[in-house]
Amino acid sequence: MNLSKRILLVVMSVLIIANVSFIIKDIQTEVSTTRAIVQSAEAILNKTVSRLEEKINKLETKMEMDILSTSGRENLIEKNLNNLPNKMKETRIALEQKLRMINIRINNSTVGALGSGVSIKYKGKFYILSAGHMATVGGKDELAMWENNQKICDLEIVKHAYGTDEMKDGTNGDDLILFRSKDTNIQPRFYVDIDAQEPILGTEVYIVGNPMGIDDVVSVGRVIVYKNKYMYITDNIYFGNSGGGVYSLEGNLLGIVSHMQPIQPDITVPPYMIFGIVRMNVIREFMRGVE
Repeated sequence: MNLSKRILLVVMSVLIIANVSFIIKDIQTEVSTTRAIVQSAEAILNKTVSRLEEKINKLETKMEMDILSTSGRENLIEKNLNNLPNKMKETRIALEQKLRMINIRINNSTVGALGSGVSIKYKGKFYILSAGHMATVGGKDELAMWENNQKICDLEIVKHAYGTDEMKDGTNGDDLILFRSKDTNIQPRFYVDIDAQEPILGTEVYIVGNPMGIDDVVSVGRVIVYKNKYMYITDNIYFGNSGGGVYSLEGNLLGIVSHMQPIQPDITVPPYMIFGIVRMNVIREFMRGVE
């Protein structure tokens, strides 16, 4: 091999070696770059995973808190439901006590009548509403007294409506009387409002009065029928309840106890007693014009 060829071969070898070196350096650079990219990607991925784990932990904590909160609410609701009968009982006891204080015991020694009444407030003044048969017609001088185990004060008649002839069938006649205290310094501490709407049939009602002179007896009945001026109910009303109030379960006045009405299909069957209550619209009409 001549010298020129040898020189050419050496030059080519050197060039090849140089190109290979450059290629190796490029590969190394690319590897380094790729490694950096991979490391950066790993860092980003690790950071993302860390954030996701943090969010998951927070979400799990919130879910646990919600579960605990829901459980707490359920426990509170359950507790309130369990206490509801007691609360209802307490409410009824409080209402019944108020109705006892609204109830008035009336003794008319002139006609020998012992009955009941209701303290009401009408046009800013206090009155006692009762059944008309608690006094004789035109009995302005009768001695009616407001009592409660002992005499409290004498009563005077403000207005009286008692249709004895019409009362024969127990449905048409008026049976109301309005008293007020002769001593203007003595006034009821509690009074009742007349309800705005008559109860539907089957409604449960309170009856308060003084049967056989027993003070402030509260009982419960149901409305069974309406006839003319009266609402009829079932209950254990007795003599002494006359003039007492019949109330809604909210404590508003629905009527005044008037009379007993026997139901007897024939003489072989014991009579079944229902009780006539002066209706609230009759009471409203009766109170019209009172000053």
